[in-house]
Amino acid sequence: MKQTKRRFLRRPRFVLERWVQRGVLNQLLLMASLIGVVAVIGGICAWAMTPTFESPSVAVWWSFLRLTDPGYLGDDEGTILRIISTVVTVLGYVLFMGSLIAIMTQWLARTIRNLENGFSPIVMENHFVILGWTNRTPEVIKKFMTAGGRLERFLAQRAGSKKLRVVVMADEVDAQRRLELRESLGDDWNESQIFLRSGSSLQQEHLERLDLGKAAVVIIPGADFELGGAEMTDTRVIKTLLTLDMLFRQGDPEAARPKIVAELFDPLKIPIAQNSTDIRTEIIAGDRLVSGLLFQSLRHPGISTVLLSLLTHREGNTLYLRTFPEFAGLSPYTLIQAFPQAVLLGIVSMIDDVPTVHFNPASDVVLNANDQLILLAESFDQCRPTAVDRSEEKSQHQHSLPHTPEQKQRRLLILGWSYKIPTLLTELIVSSVGRYEVTIVSKVDEKLRNRALKHLDVTERLSIDNIEGDYSLEYDLRKLEPHRFNHIVFMASGWLRSSGEADARTVLGFLLLRSLLQEQKPAPEIFVELLDPENARILGDAAEVVFVSPRILSHLLAHVGLRPELNAVFDELICANGANIELRPAADICINAAEVTFTEIQLAAADHGCVAIGFYRMEMKAGVSRIQLNPARHDRFTLSENDSVILLTSDPEKLKKITEPHLLLKINDSVLSPTPP
Repeated sequence: MKQTKRRFLRRPRFVLERWVQRGVLNQLLLMASLIGVVAVIGGICAWAMTPTFESPSVAVWWSFLRLTDPGYLGDDEGTILRIISTVVTVLGYVLFMGSLIAIMTQWLARTIRNLENGFSPIVMENHFVILGWTNRTPEVIKKFMTAGGRLERFLAQRAGSKKLRVVVMADEVDAQRRLELRESLGDDWNESQIFLRSGSSLQQEHLERLDLGKAAVVIIPGADFELGGAEMTDTRVIKTLLTLDMLFRQGDPEAARPKIVAELFDPLKIPIAQNSTDIRTEIIAGDRLVSGLLFQSLRHPGISTVLLSLLTHREGNTLYLRTFPEFAGLSPYTLIQAFPQAVLLGIVSMIDDVPTVHFNPASDVVLNANDQLILLAESFDQCRPTAVDRSEEKSQHQHSLPHTPEQKQRRLLILGWSYKIPTLLTELIVSSVGRYEVTIVSKVDEKLRNRALKHLDVTERLSIDNIEGDYSLEYDLRKLEPHRFNHIVFMASGWLRSSGEADARTVLGFLLLRSLLQEQKPAPEIFVELLDPENARILGDAAEVVFVSPRILSHLLAHVGLRPELNAVFDELICANGANIELRPAADICINAAEVTFTEIQLAAADHGCVAIGFYRMEMKAGVSRIQLNPARHDRFTLSENDSVILLTSDPEKLKKITEPHLLLKINDSVLSPTPP
């Protein structure tokens, strides 16, 4: 009986709750009903208990006026009427003023919050969309805002596109996030060009609010920590691609599709991501590119400076792709002197809509009308060619570069554990160049690290020793005897909670290592990976090479968004199985280092089957090196014995593809093997 009574009493409250949850209109109707009931009850009581009113309707109107305006309270006479008037007026404060103000305040706050969060669908054309807020997002926006001529040329190809507009979707958008983005962009911030929207890239209804069918570029950046780390990020990216594919399938099949650029950590997931959508998608392999930069730096000291400078845009020399149908039928070897302000590095051929990159192509290669030339220049306009004498065909190169003896086994010390380490070691294996004795030191359990590396094809060229230790402690670091190593690499620790913590630990370890190596001559070459660009300023010039991996990958995302073919170009240029950039003395290409022009060096390099792209000069007094890419053609240079020519060469061993099934399987397993969180 009691239980039945309780259920009976609960039902009105449940019905009332359901009514209130339906929205502000229902809440206002409820309050209006309560106000009406109070006005009627108060009016009937006043009419029945006092002789003041002629009719109930007049009394109800009197009650309603007291309920809505306390100012009438002083006009009443008689004790009973004043009591009724006071009760009605107090209820008016609670019901009419309090509830109405509360409901309207909540509604206005909710409406303003929704408008700030960007839940409203946008109406745009040819806009750039970034799906996800990570440490790459501000850098990508900055690169788009400062792209200059490359952006103008991209927009000119799309009808109706006049200026850049960037839409960023984040899980949560508020005033703090807007302020953070504004501070990151500084002078490049433009309120009319940057739009923040709340939502998840995994939800189709959220993506529909971005008008993606009219977008020009869609960027899906990776995240080191923000979205759960490398594994969770790759899962999110592939799920986003599947959601985009479903969204576009439901749209107009004849409509143009945006260019999609996504970042994945695991290179083996690239085919999965590309097959998840019918739209051509450029996948940037973040781990492989950063590991490739590290590998190139380990193999050729100083090369990292060259590669990092090529990744920038509007900051010195960079890579441009241009098509010259008038050169069809000619050999790139013939065009060496056709570009007085640019260096021809290679060609990009489209085979079944897939770009195939050939750096330093053989002299018997012939250009097709649709082939794109890879040019190194300071600006797009400097890639203009001069007249080419078609009657004069350059002969095939007659000489070969002197063989460089294989270096003795080098000792590599890796401080910190990161999901990039298996990929870096895979690059060392795939390269088939050099011998390395690798020591990895981290607080992460040794068993976990061994499990992540157990499938690597460790041969006599590569040995791995895992040591448990804390490089931020002087005792542990001194016990390693760091002066015994040729190279020391600080990897941003992937097991910490944020990029800030990872960088703080890296900087502390670096400062401690530098204090231990002060008296060591020569000291090991030190490489540092950071995750926050601001922290690079702390180190200054103390470290030989500082890699800010989010900034590097942000540059690539922006470059590839505007020119998709650059993805294959940079992949070929940086990774172990791609192009080969070397530093060679001028004597290796039979050049007298005294009073030589860069044109003479170009011709001599071509005669040795390689491409000269600049100088690596050592200023002995200052003790610093200086890179000169694409120098002026008619200036004369005197190269000292410490200076080098930067050459793009063809290494037959390096260009071989890995076809042995057992080796390929082991390398694949090493990347797919679980890594510590």
